[in-house]
This record gives sequence, C-alpha cells and structure tokens, in this order.
Amino acid sequence: MSRTDEPLVVVGAGPVGLVTALRLADHGVRSIVLDAKPALQKQGSKACLIQGDVLEVLDKFGCAAPIAAEGVTWTVARTYVRDREIRSAHYAPGPGFGPFVNISQHRIEQVLLAAAERHPLVEVRWGHEVVGLEQDREAVTLRLTGPEGPDRLTAAYVVACDGVRSRLRELTGVRWTGYTHRDRFLITDIRARLDLPKERHFHYDPACNPGRQLVMHPQPDETWRIDWQLPPDADIEAEQVNGEFDRRVRAVIGDVPYEVDWVSTYRFHQRVVEHMRVGRVFFAGDAAHALPPYGSRGMNSGIQDADNIAWKLALVYQGQAEADLLESYHVERHAAARENLAVTEATIRFMIPPTRWRRWTRAVLLGLSGALPAARDRVNSGRMAEPFVYRESPIVRGDDPQQPLVGSFAPDARVAAAHSGTRLRRFFGAGFVGLVTAPDDSAAAAAVTAMRAQAWSQPASLVVVLPASGAATQLSELADVVVLRDVESQVRAGYGGGGTTCWLVRPDGHIAAASTDPESFASLLQACSRGPAGPAVKASTSTKGAA
Repeated sequence: MSRTDEPLVVVGAGPVGLVTALRLADHGVRSIVLDAKPALQKQGSKACLIQGDVLEVLDKFGCAAPIAAEGVTWTVARTYVRDREIRSAHYAPGPGFGPFVNISQHRIEQVLLAAAERHPLVEVRWGHEVVGLEQDREAVTLRLTGPEGPDRLTAAYVVACDGVRSRLRELTGVRWTGYTHRDRFLITDIRARLDLPKERHFHYDPACNPGRQLVMHPQPDETWRIDWQLPPDADIEAEQVNGEFDRRVRAVIGDVPYEVDWVSTYRFHQRVVEHMRVGRVFFAGDAAHALPPYGSRGMNSGIQDADNIAWKLALVYQGQAEADLLESYHVERHAAARENLAVTEATIRFMIPPTRWRRWTRAVLLGLSGALPAARDRVNSGRMAEPFVYRESPIVRGDDPQQPLVGSFAPDARVAAAHSGTRLRRFFGAGFVGLVTAPDDSAAAAAVTAMRAQAWSQPASLVVVLPASGAATQLSELADVVVLRDVESQVRAGYGGGGTTCWLVRPDGHIAAASTDPESFASLLQACSRGPAGPAVKASTSTKGAA
C-alpha cells in the first residue's frame, strides 16, 4: 500500500525531472524536486533538439508553445560525403508542432522551471543532495545534505532523474550495463550568420575534419551547434591558446565573424540500467539510459519516460489503480531504451568501425555513395528520434492483433469543434479518453450508449469524430460527449475508415486498445489501467480542447 500522506519525490531538476513533476501535478499529485546544484546552471547545449511528438508532452502544461516559438523548426536532414551532398531526408510537418525544433536544453529547462515554480503542487529545492536511501514496502526515506545541514525526507515513491552520473543508481545498487566509447567529440556553440539552410547537416570525411565526422545544427539567435569527432591527440585547451581552435572553426564556417558561446568535449555512452524500477524507486532519463547524440534520442526519450511514469504513479498513489500497474513502466520504457541503444549502436558502428572489415566496408560505401543509390541508402548518419510503440506491453490490448496503431502515439489530425479549427491531440493528456471514429451520427450514438452500458473502473472522456458533413442529432442528446468533425479527412487517413472503432487513449497519448465492439470498452479500460472493479464512473469532459 502507499503512504498517501507522504509526497512523491523527484531527484534531479533537469528536463526529465521537471516534466515528471509537472505531469504528476497535472494528475493532481504533489511532488518535491530535489537537486544538488545551488540553482539552475547553464551547462552548454547538451541536448539541442526536441522532437515534435515530445513537444506534445510539454503542451499538456503550457510549455510547448514558447519553446516552439523560440526554437528553430526544420524539416530536412542532409548527409554529405567529402563535402558532396548524397542524400536529404524530408520530414513532413504535422497538424501541430514541426517534426524537430532546435533549442538548447538550458532554455527548455528555464521554461519548465518557471512553470514548476508557478504550480502549487510542485516544490523545487535547490542545494539538496541525496546521500543515503532506505526503503520498505510502504515508503522511501532519503538522507540529504542541504543548505541547513543533514536532513531526512520520506516519500511514497521516488523518481530518479539525476543524470548519467546518478547517485541513486549507486545507492540502489542497480546494474549499469553497456560501455563508454573511447573516441572523444568536441561540441562548440558559435554565433555566426552562415550562408547555410537552417537544417541538420551531417558530414562524413569533410575537408575540415578529414577521416572523421562533423555535424551542424542551427539554434536560435544565429547560433550553430558544431560537433566534431576528434583525433586521439587533439588538445582543445591548447588549441584555444595557440590559435588552432580558431583555424578549426574557420575551416567549417569560412571567413565570417563569429563568437564562441560554449566549448566542451565528451565521450558518449551506450548504457542502460538492468531494471528501471527498484522497489519504490524508478529511473528515468539519463539516470536510466545514456545514448550518443546522433538521432537526438536522449532527452526526447527521457521526457517520454517522465510522461509514462507520471500517470501510472498518480493512479496508484491516489488508489485508482492496482500497484502492479507500476510494473508496466519497466516493461515499456526498458524496451524503448533497448531499441534506442540498437539504433544508435548501428550508427556508431558505421561512424567508428570497430574492425578492419567494417572499416573497409564503410570506405567502399562512402566511395560509391555519390554514384550508387544502394550504397547511398546504407550510409548511416543517425535515425531521428520518434516515439516508441508499446507492442509487447501487458497493458495494451486489441481485438485485432494486426492493428498497427495499438501501442503507438495517437496520430494527430486537424479537426473542427463547434465550427472552429483545432487538433485531435488537444483532447488527449488529461486522463483516459474513449475515442470513437464512426461513419455517421447513428453509429456513433449507438457505440457511446454501448460503451456506457458497463461499469467503468476509471473516469474517461468521450470524444467522437464524425465525417465533415452530416447530422449529429442523436449525439447531441447524449451528455458529456465531445463531437469533432474530420474536416480534412486526416482522422480517416490516420486511423482508418469504414466502420465504427472504439479507441482507448492513455493519459500519455498512446493508444492502449482498439475494438470494433463498443461493449468491450469497460473491460479494456480496466485491463489497460489496472483499475479496481467498482461502480460506474461518470464520463469526464476535462479535455483541453473541448468545445
């Protein structure tokens, strides 16, 4: 059982920790965020890109719009070999945010921290370092050092978001599997007006870094993130003194004025914890998995960790779900971490071949890439981040095993509500949603009536999407149903058309179940939320975009 008189504690006030706290607050749960630093500090660009679907998480508490407005949205990723472009990948913009928005992690943290400080259910305590941990079946006790000396804090649950050097990993003894790569990389953020499209530029064997890689990402305020693979003998501190660093930058940008905003070197990790849950402690973000930057999967997957654990902890903490719901966090997010590791490992093995055979193969592919499409397609410059699909989750259901959307992040679509335009995803995120796609008013009303015929274990909003035209008289007689119009047929394209389908959308926006039998909705809701059996629950209408 849970100690509901104790708060939930989040360790780490980076983007993952702050999103965890804000999403818990969205679900009505108080949390305390602890961070050993005395205040928010700029630590370079670190992450420099947020994926559009991940911005949807931040949109649930009002932080996406300012980040998207300030950031640089791009839709094209270009790959070059020896300064010749061999490929461009084009990403279609959706109804909501752009596919990728470049902005520094520090700016994201500033926006999130301001939101956390405004929220009455979030308390951020700087200068508090966790130095000890004890837990039993009911609570976790943390030993702290803080501004006023040693302290203790008891929590119902703890979410460890304390980064790649996580102290809580050490205190719980969870295994940190994987490796750290031997090669070093250089990150430089410079301000300069460059005659380059504001897109992603990935170079193999450029003249400015022969035999190695270089990546360029645009940032706001005419800033560019440049990432070099370094030779073993590179001494960046010496280069900054003897002028070689300026020559290094000039070899990339040419003879234009520039200012250096940040310089740092790093070695990347390929690591994941063996278990993302240890008793009442849950690991998220870099504390749970460490990834190379290629494909921008680190912070983006960490924010998805936060959204995943927040709704589950909230339901269990509030007594609305059985405790075994929490087991699904490890199942779902560890699988996501393993997939990210596999994707980035393939990129790294191409970038830095570990054997003579792989080096020869890469050299041949790069040499042929300008002339042969087959060789060009095998040049790996990093597969960009995207939400994981929970196909093997114990809390995902469907009467059609081949239904491709079950477990995926629910597709967005432009729709109309009460004669004004909006987006479908604006109706997800506050709780569970029963989404009905139907060919007409009569079929939709029959489905809603059947869905409500059984007792529900959780509150759920009901959202119905109808074709652009046609009556909605029967639905208008039903209370607490949001009716949307598929004005551009994007719902039909994304979800499939024809008959009536009932979709169960989770609080994190993933599709938990799909069925053509509306009478199964109550049982699917119970199975996917691990809610206790009980009397019928009145449908909620607390959806953000409700008309």
